[in-house]
Amino acid sequence: MTETVFSWPGLGRYTFRSAAAQDFPAIMGITLVVSATYLIVNLLVDLSYAALDPRVRR
Repeated sequence: MTETVFSWPGLGRYTFRSAAAQDFPAIMGITLVVSATYLIVNLLVDLSYAALDPRVRR
């Protein structure tokens, strides 16, 4: 939505255009980037949760 409102090219628009054109290598690359970002963010949240909440520490 931000890409549409502000006319900024981004990953969402690239994903949509790649899917419409059936560009499979681009779709696989986008999937890899999104999944790696998801894993890294989840790891950082888990580590910060353990660091901030003393009940979670061993």
